[in-house]
Amino acid sequence: MVLYMPYSNCSYLYLSDLQATKTAGVVTWNNIPLLSQSTRECYVTVAKINVVFGSSQSHTDIVVKGSLPTMNYTATDNSEPLVAVLHSSDGKVFDLNIENPIHLLSNDNIKSFKLTLTETDGVATDTPDSCNVLLKIDYIDQVAHTNDILLEIPRQLK
Repeated sequence: MVLYMPYSNCSYLYLSDLQATKTAGVVTWNNIPLLSQSTRECYVTVAKINVVFGSSQSHTDIVVKGSLPTMNYTATDNSEPLVAVLHSSDGKVFDLNIENPIHLLSNDNIKSFKLTLTETDGVATDTPDSCNVLLKIDYIDQVAHTNDILLEIPRQLK
């Protein structure tokens, strides 16, 4: 069976630093506006993220985990799903240095969103001065996906 992500359309959700609540190692956005009138299955990807600290962190990479319910992610420590790994050349400004390959199967019922920022050794980062995130939400075309599955069943029965 060929695995792919059948998209019908996508949306973007910008999480601005101005509405974020920040503490050491945690950035939270509450009261996020509804993306659709009904909950729809989708793939959520961090398309762009920028985290700035006032002082240098001890590592050049930070691990970012997000508070999303997912259907295609598990972790041995039962933690929140990994949404990105950020890199910095100066220890203060962290962002994606490659296109983010992590596509989490979830839904668009995102009322609040919490990011947990840790250094690669698991220690929480300092409180960031700013954090801006752009989420790409790729909706799944359920009709096309169901048709693909129905076409595949007879081939597997042979």
